[in-house]
Amino acid sequence: MTEGFSAVAEIKRLSTDKSMSTAETIAIEMQAIVKDAASPFIAGDTVGRQIDRAARVLGITAGQAKRFWYLEVKQVLAVEADRLRSWHTEWKSRQAAQLDHQFYILKARMAEMESWKNV
Repeated sequence: MTEGFSAVAEIKRLSTDKSMSTAETIAIEMQAIVKDAASPFIAGDTVGRQIDRAARVLGITAGQAKRFWYLEVKQVLAVEADRLRSWHTEWKSRQAAQLDHQFYILKARMAEMESWKNV
C-alpha cells in the first residue's frame, strides 16, 4: 500500500516536468494502479505473482499487467484507463473505510485499557 502512495507522489512530481508527455504520465499512473492492485504484498511473493494477482483483480491479461508494471505499454485506451481509474478510486475508498474501522477498534481498546487503570 505504501508503494502505491509513493507512486502517486511520483506521478505528481513528474507531471510538473514539462518534458514528460501525457502518454508517459498516464503510463506511470497505470503502473501505480497495477501495483496497488497487487497488494497486499506477501512475503516470498515474486514480482511475477504480484503481476498475476494484479491482472486477476483488474480483469486484464497478465501480459498487459506486466507491461504496465514495467512501463512498457505503448498506448492506453481511454476506456481502459477510465476503468482502471474507477477501480482505483473504489479501492482507495475501501482502504480508507478499513483504516477508519481499525482506528475505531484501537480507540475502543485504548478506552477499555484506560478503564482498567482506574480499577
